[in-house]
Amino acid sequence: MTELSAKAGEASLTARGDSVERRLNAVPVPAALVIGFIGSLLVISADTETLTVVPLLGSLNETFHMSAAQGAWSLSATGIAGAAAVPLLARLGDIFGIRRLLLISLLLVVVGNVMCAVATGPAMFITGRAVLGMSAAYPLFYAVLRLRVTTAGGVDRASGLMTAAMGAGISISFLLGGFILQQGGTVRLVLWIMTALSALVLVLSWAFVPDSRTRTQPRVDYLGAVLVAGALSSLVIGIGLGNKWGWTSLGTLGLIVAAIVLLGAWVLWELHCDNPLMDLRIMRRRQVWPAYLAAGLSATLGINSCLAVSNYVQTPAKAGYGFGGTVLTAGLYLLPVGLIIAFGGSLMAPVIRVIGPRASSVAGGVLSAAVFFWFAGNHTHTWQYIVEMALFGVSYALTYTAAVTNYLRAARPGEGGMVTGGARVANTAIASLGPAVVTALLTASVVPGTKIPQPGNYDRVWIFFAVCGLVIAGLAMLIKNSSVDQSLPTDTRIIAKPGTAEAGK
Repeated sequence: MTELSAKAGEASLTARGDSVERRLNAVPVPAALVIGFIGSLLVISADTETLTVVPLLGSLNETFHMSAAQGAWSLSATGIAGAAAVPLLARLGDIFGIRRLLLISLLLVVVGNVMCAVATGPAMFITGRAVLGMSAAYPLFYAVLRLRVTTAGGVDRASGLMTAAMGAGISISFLLGGFILQQGGTVRLVLWIMTALSALVLVLSWAFVPDSRTRTQPRVDYLGAVLVAGALSSLVIGIGLGNKWGWTSLGTLGLIVAAIVLLGAWVLWELHCDNPLMDLRIMRRRQVWPAYLAAGLSATLGINSCLAVSNYVQTPAKAGYGFGGTVLTAGLYLLPVGLIIAFGGSLMAPVIRVIGPRASSVAGGVLSAAVFFWFAGNHTHTWQYIVEMALFGVSYALTYTAAVTNYLRAARPGEGGMVTGGARVANTAIASLGPAVVTALLTASVVPGTKIPQPGNYDRVWIFFAVCGLVIAGLAMLIKNSSVDQSLPTDTRIIAKPGTAEAGK
């Protein structure tokens, strides 16, 4: 399945690796801390790009003259673009080097942020959001961590650190936009701040992030990328326009059928392709695919529960419900989930070591279901939102950290880009459907004379989230706990000095 790289590539890799190692050695802190710090900044940057728009969605729609449907597309566009680009770039990382593709991905993030900041209308803003989704920086950095860490305990701690950084990013995301707007700033200022943060991560990664020390055969499955992107695009468009077109209309049914056909064609192609975009034989390991789906559903719950809460809190009192809050107020309601994940993420490593990734993920899914079933009938007071979001933060930290830990342990050298890229496409594919589903549920009926959802629509959303929690628990029960696998896939060779990728165990 994999092949040796050319000697020229080996020499280039070694030279670049030596330069990075010299810079790492010049910093008066352990290399693992430097890389972990950069990874944390990357996660915070990624979270702000994804989540800052949640409480700001109304202001974004006004600034860029977007309809509600276009606003939902600005959320889904990142997932649709990522469905094709992320696994492709991650696979290219296995072929040409994790570092090179990481830097390309981070450059895409900077470009996408600039496009959003200078956009004058919905077309350019949504395009910029799609460019952001094309970045594979997140999974590629997980692949870097996996290469630097070779023990189960190290993988657990690394996953916990990244989850904690995710919580910090969530907290910052929910407050940043609201605070700036309240101080007289604009939506564009928020977007420029995100641009500056992404540029900082790019520079630090160029200076200090080392490369992988394995290479695989340089053939790329472009057809697989096109098929999976087409399948996901058709499905999201069909669900997103179902209420407008009618769920039994020819257009809606045609798009959903097209998605199923394209997805089936993609699976058949990947199974018979010599160099697949995602090797489904690897993905079907019980250490991998249930963890993918559990993590993806957790991400969907995380983003879309916050979206629903933000909408509810900002609903004007004239609708007969809601709190009439500002963007900053909505961010404060969402703060508990970010704080719990930030502090809880780093505490999950010992829990996972004691009870295992499977039991941890099951517990998180059950807790999510219980929280949202309770919330369906109890969401009219502020304290209920604070308690609900805090408990959901605990469930998210458990499920997501455990799922990531399991598939990272299962990734062998030379498979890091593929395995983490597959995880990212599962996350983005599932999460990209979330805004369309939630928007469809919320807009199914409106308060007469307004465009505001009926209060009962929120109950349906909470129940949908609770069912997702039960599905997470069911998937988690299928996970097979894994240990760190350091064996090389067939015909893969180490092409850099062993010492350059083993620090930070």
